[in-house]
Amino acid sequence: MKKSLAVVLILAFLTSFIFAFQPVTLVDDLGRVVKFDKEVERIIVAAPAISDFIIKLGAKDKVVGVTDFDSYITDVEKIGNMFPLNVEKIISLNPDVVLLTGGFQEGEVSKLEKFGIKSFVINPTTLNEMFRDLSLVGAILGKGKTAQDYSRKLRVRMLNIAKNSFSWKNKPKVIYLSAYGSVSQMWTCGTGSYLNELITYAGGINVTAPYTGNNGWFAIGPEFVVKENPDIILVPSYYPGDKGAYNLIMNAEQFKDVNAVKNSKVFIIDGNKASLPNTGLIDLLGELNKLFSENR
Repeated sequence: MKKSLAVVLILAFLTSFIFAFQPVTLVDDLGRVVKFDKEVERIIVAAPAISDFIIKLGAKDKVVGVTDFDSYITDVEKIGNMFPLNVEKIISLNPDVVLLTGGFQEGEVSKLEKFGIKSFVINPTTLNEMFRDLSLVGAILGKGKTAQDYSRKLRVRMLNIAKNSFSWKNKPKVIYLSAYGSVSQMWTCGTGSYLNELITYAGGINVTAPYTGNNGWFAIGPEFVVKENPDIILVPSYYPGDKGAYNLIMNAEQFKDVNAVKNSKVFIIDGNKASLPNTGLIDLLGELNKLFSENR
């Protein structure tokens, strides 16, 4: 009996040791070396896309604050805008770390540092970077293995779709167009953007792939679309019933002879999934693969 009790106590000790927090040093997407010497218990998410990672890893209970624009986590304290950050509000929530995105939020890092607030920047621009950043968030949360396993599962799903579409003999010419007010200037995605990867892996030929811009995004005019004459045009919708971009494209006089318009192959996709670099991209990949398969 005593021996059995001793074995149980030893196993309990070893288990607690194995699962105890281990200090970790990570490099964020700004190239900053960030050390985590203690377990992270209180997180502020200043970039909504990152909330998806946290939910998928089962760590929502660690989040103490989000911005007003977070649709993933809505039942915690609000810190206001994504930019500029309300540093006073952030301080009041006493976070162990603030998770940010790159670009317009990069300057917020130094503001937080002045008050001794740790920050970590997540800014993936490709699918591989998204998988990597999922693992980084997992490491911060103490859920490294969970994150790696989930990342591997998503990657396998992506590769299976790409493997299937690679064998297609006839692939549709595709373009993504984000338009507001008029078609005189539209935004699209080229090399260096995760949406370009999605179109390619899903079985489409992205006609803007030979070009690039900031994070792979750049502006084009209607003459480019007419010249490329795509078979499929993808347009974003950000809320139920949002057909703004769709109506602009379908009713533009310049596009009346473009194949996608003539053949009613202008398709609305979820603009939130398309614009947020998180696990929703893999869901969108599956949707695009089905769409291209049915319209090639």
